[in-house]
Amino acid sequence: MDCPYNLANNRQVRMLSDLTLVGCYNLSVMPEKQRNKVLLESAKSNLKHMAFFGLTEFQRKTQYLFEKTFNMNFISPFTQYNTTRASSVEINEEIQKRIEGLNFLDMELYSYAKDLFLQRYQFMRQKEHQEARRKRQEQRKFLKGRFLQTHFQSQSQGQSQNPSQNPSQTPNLNANQNVTQNLIPNLIPNLTQSSGQNPSPKENRESQKQNPGQEQSDGNTSNGTHDYIGSVEKWR
Repeated sequence: MDCPYNLANNRQVRMLSDLTLVGCYNLSVMPEKQRNKVLLESAKSNLKHMAFFGLTEFQRKTQYLFEKTFNMNFISPFTQYNTTRASSVEINEEIQKRIEGLNFLDMELYSYAKDLFLQRYQFMRQKEHQEARRKRQEQRKFLKGRFLQTHFQSQSQGQSQNPSQNPSQTPNLNANQNVTQNLIPNLIPNLTQSSGQNPSPKENRESQKQNPGQEQSDGNTSNGTHDYIGSVEKWR
């Protein structure tokens, strides 16, 4: 600490900065205050434009950021050490403040690097969440398509098995489609509960016998739509 030419002071800033901006090690090119400012800004700029850098105190976050940046995975996770040999050295408060004063450029660079590192980490986490959300949305769309296909196939099979069905009881496909579009958001979370809950044809016939006037009031709604709405109400 007593040596004014000790290259250990502010070593990180000197290693990351462009020394040609200050005449390398020629201290007579510019005043010391201006020289320190140029070196610090150069080190920050170079650090910001690096594709990746890590911090020793954030080993797991450093590994995560590296893997996401370069699309590579380590075989084993990084180990976080919270103590070093340097931390075991006992020094008094006065000496510690003097060390910080001699390395004030490195102290400021570290504060900047920590903030930049955590910003990059949060950005990668948000990007990962957005990708996971996009995949879930695609899966829900796929399930919707499968459900609609199965629903209308079952209706078509029912019509082919009952060719003598009364024209007034023929399912209105447009009505079915409108009901389907309105009720799909409520159906998807309950797809797994739908098995075994659809009313049988026998139950539909008994319901029609108990309500003989219902068919006239719902002339635009098919039997298939009644089955569909009934199943929806049970799912709810």
